[in-house]
This record gives sequence, structure tokens and C-alpha cells, in this order.
Amino acid sequence: MRLCVPTNWQTDLLGSLNKSKVVEIYGKLDSDPVGGGRPAFIMPHITMSGAKRYIRTVHRYGLKFNYLLNATCLGNSEWSIVGQKRIRRFLDWLAVAGADTVTVSIPYLLELVRKCYPHFKTKVSVCAQVSNAAQAKYWEDLGADEIALSPWSVNRDFNALRKIRQTVKCGLQLYANTRCLIGCPFADYHYSSLSHSSNSNGINGEFFIDYCMYSCVYLALLEPWRLIASCWIRPEDLHYYESAGINSLKLSERGMNSEDIRRIVGAYTAGKYDGNLMDLFPGHSKSLMNHGRHVWKKIKFFSHPFKLDIFKLRRFLAVIPRDEPVRLDNNKLGGFLDFFAAGRCRQGNCDECGYCRGIAEKALNIPDEYRNCMLGIYKELLAEITGGGIFRINQSGEISR
Repeated sequence: MRLCVPTNWQTDLLGSLNKSKVVEIYGKLDSDPVGGGRPAFIMPHITMSGAKRYIRTVHRYGLKFNYLLNATCLGNSEWSIVGQKRIRRFLDWLAVAGADTVTVSIPYLLELVRKCYPHFKTKVSVCAQVSNAAQAKYWEDLGADEIALSPWSVNRDFNALRKIRQTVKCGLQLYANTRCLIGCPFADYHYSSLSHSSNSNGINGEFFIDYCMYSCVYLALLEPWRLIASCWIRPEDLHYYESAGINSLKLSERGMNSEDIRRIVGAYTAGKYDGNLMDLFPGHSKSLMNHGRHVWKKIKFFSHPFKLDIFKLRRFLAVIPRDEPVRLDNNKLGGFLDFFAAGRCRQGNCDECGYCRGIAEKALNIPDEYRNCMLGIYKELLAEITGGGIFRINQSGEISR
């Protein structure tokens, strides 16, 4: 099983990777003319010249570099002369910088790359949400060399995985260490919002509020079994996916420090992890890089007094702890995936099934004090967002001063 590893643009990460497993480094600038699946303000900053030097270093280590152009929406800028020039100039720069692969979510971008930049390998992003054989075949016919399948749809659906593998010849990839909800109702909207939040041409200055993430965290706290039912893949279970025809795994997270990325990659390289499985999930330990530029970016990002009540938003975010005291004991998950591999999952009818509830009772520990506190915080925060209070709008729809 090949591993595709995120970059935080730090060269100390590269020398520690097992080259027999890791074949590709992926990443993107914090913002660019296309945008992608993470907001600009949480991503480590690097200049275009610095990125070019870094890609050369990746090649010296015998690895390939995959640049993410995985926005799901370009705001229709692609249908203007100005937008076309920006996209083409950026692709020209990627060619000069030496990127080997580009990952896209928009069919038009895939066709553009295949026609005008045929030397690039092309990959379809998880953001495109490919979840069945018909979709996969469509992308392959457009020219995709590899497809990263929708994790919240197929990571536990082995019948679907086998059908997709039988239908297409291109490479297939799964996103392994994600805690996204199965069948997530926020996915489409979330990726569209994130696309605009990292697009350097955005009319809103890359600013947004991550309502989708807050909602997902709240639902997982409200019903902890949802964390078990989400779409993560244990390092110990890779053989199930190899036998289903999966070629590679995508690991995250690009905003983490090198030590945490190495720990995650090491677990999937070894095919085992002894301890708290939550350690492998981005968002559990919020180890975002804290260099000066990143701190300045956060200050700049939240300094929008005419868009929202920044003091009210900060009051909520300041009390969310840096590290979650949540434990998912991996030593109690032996044989966990057998249930899914045998096709016994009821595919979303979780209230009648109860399998993940039983696993949660055995292996998942969320301290009651922490859970109750966080439920209150997120419930109030979401009420302020949906009710308009965070934007200084009262129940009557009027702007309060």
C-alpha cells in the first residue's frame, strides 16, 4: 500500500520518510488562483519561490510532488478572460516549479490540464466525492490517472470498492485518517466554502466561518458513537483494502508540525499503532505550526469588525481546549472491520444496527465533564451563527449596534 503524505513545507520531514512506502508528497500554497480544501489562515505560508525550491528538494529525496488544485467552486471566474489567464499562468508556474501531479475536483480543470499540460499526472480529489463505479468511470474517461474516493461514502463499503475496482483501471486511493461523519450532510457546502476561503481572487478576502466543522464536532459530541461510525481506517486494517484493489492511502494534515506528521506516517508505514487512535486524527491534537507568520495570519484573518462580532467569536474559540481528552483505545479494536468487510453494515440505518454504539461503549472514552462543557459551547456558538448574533443581527433581522 503506497502512502501519500502531506507537506508542511518543512524539509526536516522528508528525510525521515520510508521511501519504500511513501511515494508522493502533496500540498499547496496557503492561497492561490484556484483554492482548495483548507482555509488559508490555518495553512503554513511559503512563497512561490520557496515552494519551487522545496519541490526540487522533494525530488532529490526520490519522491514525487502532487499539487492540489482541488477547489470545488471557482465562483465562475473560470468563464472570464481574467480568470482564464490567472489559472493558466499558475499552471505555467507549476510546470516550471516541477510539480509531477495535480489534483482536481472540477471536471473542466481535469480536461484543461490533460489538453494543455499533458506532462502532468492527474488525480481526482476526495472533494469530488466519487462514490460509485459510474462516477469513477466518468473521471477515468476524462483522463484521470488516479481517483481518491469519497471517504464518507465508501471507506467502509467493500461492495462499492470492489465494483469500482472492477470498472476502472486507473489508480484508486482512500483517505485514511479522517474523522469525517459517514454520509456527511455538510460535505458539499463545506468544500465549496473552503474553496473560496483559500482562493486569492476571492471577493470576501478568504474570510469565512467554519459552521460545517463546528456542526460536525457538535454532532459527534452529542452522539459519540458517530465517531466510531465515521470513515477512518486503522493502520492494522490495510490488508482489507489491498485485497479490494486500493492502491494508495492519503494521510493528513498539511497544517501539522513535522513530529506529528512523522508519527502518523510511521503508524501507517508499520501497519500498527499501540495506543490512542485519536493521536492519528488531525484535529485531536491541534498541532498547527505556530511560527510568527502563522500567528500574524490568524490575527489578520479574524480582524473583520464590519463582517462579524470578532470579540464574541473569540470568546467561544478561546475556551475550546487545545487538546481533546478523548481516547479511542486501538488495542480494543481488533477485528473491528470484519463486520464491514462481511457486508453486515446497514449503510446508514444506525439506529437499528447498534454495532458502532457497542464499540463506542467498549473502546471510546470521553470524560463527561469535558463532553458536557463542549456541548454547551458548540450549541451556543451554532445558535449565534444561525441566529445571526455573531453578525450583530437580532431576531428581527435588524443590525444591532
